[in-house]
Amino acid sequence: MKYIFIVNPNSGNAKHEITLDFLQSKFQPTDEIVLKETKYQFHAKELVREAILEHADIVVACGGDGTINEVASALVNTKIPLGIIPAGSGNGLATNLAIPKDINKAIEIIQTKEIQTIDAGRVEDNYFFSNLGFGIDASVIQAYEEKQKRTFTGYMDASVKTLLNYKSKLFRLYIDGAIIEKNFYYLFCSNSNIAGYGISFTPNADLADGELDLLMIEDLDVFEQFYFSVLVLAKKIDIMEKARYRKIKKFSIESLDNEPISYQLDGEFQTTNLLKVKVEVVPNALKIIY
Repeated sequence: MKYIFIVNPNSGNAKHEITLDFLQSKFQPTDEIVLKETKYQFHAKELVREAILEHADIVVACGGDGTINEVASALVNTKIPLGIIPAGSGNGLATNLAIPKDINKAIEIIQTKEIQTIDAGRVEDNYFFSNLGFGIDASVIQAYEEKQKRTFTGYMDASVKTLLNYKSKLFRLYIDGAIIEKNFYYLFCSNSNIAGYGISFTPNADLADGELDLLMIEDLDVFEQFYFSVLVLAKKIDIMEKARYRKIKKFSIESLDNEPISYQLDGEFQTTNLLKVKVEVVPNALKIIY
């Protein structure tokens, strides 16, 4: 078997020690182990394309949600399965798949070679495997990325500061032939049931049901914003009156405040020059070991 490991040396707290010698010690002498380190954003996609040309049997992403997204995106609709060694801070997808942060245990899962197929989400030309967020969710990730340390404390700090200054945005949604036009505080589209740090906005999401889970929350006053935060931590957001939750296969979202749409995609902030984007599920998009 030829295993190619795509390693982000700067993921999370960058304390992992995933080296070629370490990996070779964990596999059979007959296995071929190749390690490729990322050097810049989106480099992981290039390295996966190299791995495909080098006839990898399994490609393993070693990093956080951003690294995993890049590697997985390049493997969509290929026959090569993805393995994961979570080495980030949030680790949303890995948590949903019950892949532990312990490197040795994660490697044991890869060695089982139990391959499943999961769906992906797609917004325009970008894939997501865990979640996609507009509104305050995107603003929180933007603030979080400006911090030096990727920790849960840093995430909560970014959340609180964003909460105090955020104003709802006017969006028009096109869903199943219906048009919904409102000031939205929060728009969250998920493929998985964990967003990161164990937080769940869509507990009923299923990676392989051929659908995405969309959470829509209208404009909130200051008290309701605080209530929303409490319910998120308590994993009881479904009891909020202004929360609307539905399963969908596709929808479009249009900005009505003349600001190009921005969003967070698997924990990475993204900007566009578009006022309208299309989101859809891609069923059975990725082979993955878990």
